Amino acid sequence: MKNLFTFKKRSVAIALAVTLVASLSPLAPTNAAAKKSGGELTVGVFNSLLSSCYSPNASNSALGIMRSVYEGLFEQRRDGTLSPNLAESVTPSSDYKTWNFKLRSGIKFHDGTPLDVTALITNIEASRGTYFASVAAKAGLAGALGAAGHTLSSGIPFVANIKAVTPTGPLSAAISLWNGQKDFDETLFASGRQFVRAISDIQNPTQCATAGKGTGPFMFQKLTPTQVVLVRNPNYWRKDADGVQLPYLDKITFNYVNNASQRVKGLKSGTLDAAGFGGGEAKQVFAAKSVKGATLLLSPADYYGWSMFNHAIEPFNNVNARKAVSYAYDANRLFKQFNCYKGTCLGEAPTSIVGKNNIMYNKKSFITYDLAKAKAAAAAYKKDTGKALTFSFPADTSADSQAAAKVFKQMMKAAGITANISTEDTATITAKAFPSPTSGKVNPYQLYPTTLAEGTGTAFTLPFLQSNGFSVPGNQFLGAMGALAPLFGGFGRVINPARFSDKTQDALVWAAQYDTTATRKANLMKLTEYLQSNASVLAGSATQVGWAFNAKVKGYEKFQLAAGGSPKPVSNAGTQWVGVYIEK
Repeated sequence: MKNLFTFKKRSVAIALAVTLVASLSPLAPTNAAAKKSGGELTVGVFNSLLSSCYSPNASNSALGIMRSVYEGLFEQRRDGTLSPNLAESVTPSSDYKTWNFKLRSGIKFHDGTPLDVTALITNIEASRGTYFASVAAKAGLAGALGAAGHTLSSGIPFVANIKAVTPTGPLSAAISLWNGQKDFDETLFASGRQFVRAISDIQNPTQCATAGKGTGPFMFQKLTPTQVVLVRNPNYWRKDADGVQLPYLDKITFNYVNNASQRVKGLKSGTLDAAGFGGGEAKQVFAAKSVKGATLLLSPADYYGWSMFNHAIEPFNNVNARKAVSYAYDANRLFKQFNCYKGTCLGEAPTSIVGKNNIMYNKKSFITYDLAKAKAAAAAYKKDTGKALTFSFPADTSADSQAAAKVFKQMMKAAGITANISTEDTATITAKAFPSPTSGKVNPYQLYPTTLAEGTGTAFTLPFLQSNGFSVPGNQFLGAMGALAPLFGGFGRVINPARFSDKTQDALVWAAQYDTTATRKANLMKLTEYLQSNASVLAGSATQVGWAFNAKVKGYEKFQLAAGGSPKPVSNAGTQWVGVYIEK
């Protein structure tokens, strides 16, 4: 500016500067907005979103849809540490038994109601089941199931350690725990699955299921098993560094495309602007990378495939059966066949039940492929029971799942083990493996392949390895539930598809989970070694997921979290769609 205009009188220069600032300041964010704001995207996802309510849980790429509508108290930075999100601050006591939360001010849900301490406490009570219990106290069990049954979910045992939550101010509350827990903030993050909902969601089962209300950047316009449409929340609480109102996009359509090859075709044809790819889809992931103009991003290898032996029924209530299958399973072969393509691999073949980035990682006593030992263990099982080792396992309808299941079956056959494939859709498999405690059912599968454990910590790993989260020494929750104790005891078991009942294993899990001292790492190592020596789970690869974006899609690597720092560019859930824009 000073090269273009020179004035002898300082007063005139000042007057002109003021005029220019006044005239240009409102235009700066407007120009920035014009470059980024507006437009629509179509995204191909590999999981179906069946409901916006508490259950059934959203898996992987469907979780990314939920995370665009709902938000949590925390977000995760690129390095895995947590960052306050809806929470402005969180402070634990020295013994980690009390956690004090303060919410950000001025945030509203999609229904216009404020995010305040009442909303926070109502959400916490709903997530731990005590909201349902309060309704049951007034309306009886049948009445509560109709009015508040939708709040009951597999998330309840994750927060079993919460003793009470009390308000400490209009925007603040204190959560007290039965046992001190150093990573309780990770529990409330739950690998991105713990959301804060409008109270109207908690009070209205229909709204909760079909058009839930969060604080997030997008709102539900349509929700079906094959397609979800989100539209921009015009009152979202965040702006970018240039003062532009977030989110940038007007609309995102998520299409459920089960077969990975069809997602690649969608990217090539332009019917999809972005697409996600799960573990075992290596060929298609690298095919997506070759799409002209596309950018492929890979997540860390922080998703751990576990096939859960059912310890409560034959044949895997026998340790020799579990060891026979574990020795017969050539994990490296399966990994190379389905996670590698033309010499490039996604993730890592297993050398422990968790990946190398996880705090529980320990190679000691990990069972690796040995055909002779597999045959010997199968013979020992037959000696124990008088039966040949036979079992069945489910595989979903996708071509990749069916192909992997057939290879696994061949591995078992080589060891003299008969493995039968049960083909079902993913939603059916999940519903059977995690039945509602109100149904009176349990996981019927003898072996249940899944990807349960995630992350570098333990908050989304240890809960799946215990018999019942409400049985922890010092936890008196069930004792206070009276007639509802059997129901909540059932919820404590709902995230135990392996149907563990090993008291030694429980003691090791809890010793590690609630250790707030420097010995926690050692306790985790003991637990991992014990699980591996007993073939408690069949470990698959530590997998990566991939997300491909066409040339016009930007912003997935530059978005900043509310408290500062960068999130992971992509995860199993996708990207931070709030920061994505269309290049103009």
